[in-house]
Amino acid sequence: MNEKLLIKCDTTIFADEITNLLIENNIVSRQHDEGKDQRPGAYGPITGIAIYVYEKDYEKAVETINHIVDKRNNSDIWCPKCGSYNVSALTVSNKYGTAITLLCIFLILIPGLYIVWANDFGLRSAIADYIALSMFVSFLVITFFGKISNANYICKDCNERFRHK
Repeated sequence: MNEKLLIKCDTTIFADEITNLLIENNIVSRQHDEGKDQRPGAYGPITGIAIYVYEKDYEKAVETINHIVDKRNNSDIWCPKCGSYNVSALTVSNKYGTAITLLCIFLILIPGLYIVWANDFGLRSAIADYIALSMFVSFLVITFFGKISNANYICKDCNERFRHK
């Protein structure tokens, strides 16, 4: 029997939702994850999870999944982790973003310049070495442990923070 591409899903959550609905309606389907292919670009520019059905079941499958596809297309925002539509917008506060950026530049630039030019100007000392080291460590702490997030939505079901275009 010949198979026909029913839909190409962008996430495994969506693909599983479609597949489960097809199983409930006694329609045989097969998933193919194109993202795991060894030849990148073999399936075109947009990869995903392709769902195939037999040609004889194609029309019934299209009718069966229409309401899920319409619901997903009408609701712009859903959680990429759990698939829930129960999401809310986060207010992104960038009040101190410029100040933090300038501080990070200062904390990396001064120790860097000190290491490069301290011997040339005769400024090398143990205390200055410790100050330069503490400034660099402060830069690392602010950079890696700072609460700078680009997420603009949060899922109320699984607390996943994510960015939606």
